[in-house]
Amino acid sequence: MTNYQTKQSFRSLAFGGGTPLKAFLTACVVGTILTTINHGDAIIHGDYPHPLKVVLTYTVPFCVTTWGAITGKLQKVIAHVQDFLDSDKILELSFFNFENAITAAYYADENLNLIKVNQNFTKFFPALHNLEQTDFIKVLQELGVPSQQITAFKTQLNQQGKVFIPKIDILINGQKRAFSLLSTKTVNDSFGFLNGVQGQFVDITHR
Repeated sequence: MTNYQTKQSFRSLAFGGGTPLKAFLTACVVGTILTTINHGDAIIHGDYPHPLKVVLTYTVPFCVTTWGAITGKLQKVIAHVQDFLDSDKILELSFFNFENAITAAYYADENLNLIKVNQNFTKFFPALHNLEQTDFIKVLQELGVPSQQITAFKTQLNQQGKVFIPKIDILINGQKRAFSLLSTKTVNDSFGFLNGVQGQFVDITHR
């Protein structure tokens, strides 16, 4: 974006949509009230305040109103951009290596409801079905993860934002296998749907 385009965008935000008129009317009302409160007694007695003080009294609410209008318009622009973009595609791009992971990887929302798992997840744990929107804690329970390890998972995730459980024994098709579980919270200020938890089971049975 060129410097000219940036200036044009700022002018549009600051002076478009009737913002100057709104700011002017606000300044007239608020400025008059503040002038009356701060200098009313002196004016009545013929002692007029310095013109610069009066100008500033009106200028400040004008600038504050204009700035509020700019930030409000920017928030609307960001919201429209998020609505326009395909959240599913962004998830795929954000977790490009997700499908190619050699581990059983998962992504869940902030409430630990599963949004996406890779193919290895169902290969590692064939007894699990229809995982979308399933509570990840329930998944751990279905896998037979001990309650103390589930409690440790929730506690560490809430307090530290990340979890590492070095060994979890899980019975799969009558065979006991060992996994490590790594999970971390994800944070993205621009796209709320990327705020969640991602993690992976690493098979350490033969290590």
